[in-house]
Amino acid sequence: MDEQINCRARFQQSQTQSDPETQAVILAAGRGRRLGAHVEEFPKCLLQVGGRTLLDHQLSMLSAAGIYDVTVVAGYHHNAVARATRGRAHVVRNRHWATTNSLYSFWLARHRISGPVVVMNCDVLADQRVLTRLLESSLSCFAYDSSSGADDEHMKVELSGDILRSMSKTLDVSVTNGENVGILKFSAADARGLFEQAAAILKRGGNNKWLAAAVHAFARDNALVGVDVNELTWIEIDYQEDLEAARNQIWPSIEPGHRPGQKQFGLPGAVS
Repeated sequence: MDEQINCRARFQQSQTQSDPETQAVILAAGRGRRLGAHVEEFPKCLLQVGGRTLLDHQLSMLSAAGIYDVTVVAGYHHNAVARATRGRAHVVRNRHWATTNSLYSFWLARHRISGPVVVMNCDVLADQRVLTRLLESSLSCFAYDSSSGADDEHMKVELSGDILRSMSKTLDVSVTNGENVGILKFSAADARGLFEQAAAILKRGGNNKWLAAAVHAFARDNALVGVDVNELTWIEIDYQEDLEAARNQIWPSIEPGHRPGQKQFGLPGAVS
């Protein structure tokens, strides 16, 4: 049985409207090895931007949208992640974080999700309006950036009109319509379908697959709408240069009161 760390959920007045049944899953099990020394004592989701952790930014984004039933799937230094939620999320532990990927982490959250769900990668820092755009749609949808998607590391998307046809890092640039941002929303029925696709891929030995593999499979028989957010600010943090850009360019543009170049502090005392 998957070990779960129960945390008390904190409820507060929402600044925006959302379906009261909407839940969220934040995929935060990985270490972020490509960031080197930055993630020796704590995982990528606890890196600080603008004096706050990436996880805190995401939890705040969700609460501002009226979403308080949040599940964080943690692995590397899971205890530190649980402490960092400060009672705002339920934490599910991925004991096999070192040998699995985001698909497996998503599947571990299956027993926690019963309604519509927002799924977020922990290493994405984005303008609040990215999430707002998704919540405004009555359909299952995902955010993508039509101005991106040319690099090998980008999770590329191919659309037919605004409906997803394929999602993969290996898509040929000639058919790529943009880059997946890493924030998706599914209806309750579609969330069940996505978990079923994840289970089927894992059964075939796909423990190292990205969640995108299940999204791609789901989209073969179901409509998943792409919401273009190319004019909004966001970044996925994989490398040192991404972290520097997040701190000195992206966050100051999202939060004008932040001073570019201000010192960022780590989290002492992380416990694995």
